[in-house]
Amino acid sequence: MRRAVVSRRAASKAIASSALRAAKITVAVAVVPGLLLAWSAGPALAGSVTARPAAAARHVPERFHLTTADSRSRRQHVHATGALTARGHALAGNFAARHAVSRLVFRRGAIRLVTKATHRSVSVPNPSTCKFREVFSGYYVIRGGTGRYRGAGGSGSYVSRIFARLKKARGGGCSEGLAAFWQSTRTWGSLHR
Repeated sequence: MRRAVVSRRAASKAIASSALRAAKITVAVAVVPGLLLAWSAGPALAGSVTARPAAAARHVPERFHLTTADSRSRRQHVHATGALTARGHALAGNFAARHAVSRLVFRRGAIRLVTKATHRSVSVPNPSTCKFREVFSGYYVIRGGTGRYRGAGGSGSYVSRIFARLKKARGGGCSEGLAAFWQSTRTWGSLHR
């Protein structure tokens, strides 16, 4: 009976020693891509470290949402969610143009957003309501910034939608002036700093 207990203890020690060696190897493998120093550690630390390439760790999903109700102003509201979660304002380029540069300004710095339109859809104003809409879509790149976002980069796609209503003409139909305007631009992509 004693011999069986000793054999079980020896087997448990051998298994524990093997698990500890595997944990030390896991830490060494997981730590190297992050450019951290490797050291001997137990199983508890090995379970808390996740191995992933340094480049993959830097690119994080990001979305920007720009809105305005003023067709004459370049200044728009911007809401960022993802790697950067903040509210601010945008000095927006003309998203309807084929190529536009916008500056997204937040409390800790600004980001330069460059868009390129690849598709455009415009509806004819409805004669009875004078409402119409325009949709522009394409892709964007982030080319640096200021403050905390100095080395920012990233890319993705965007859609800009304009919903508007023309003023009614005195003799019937629609005039050229705007009675109502709403623009919403959304981006989907990545951000790294």
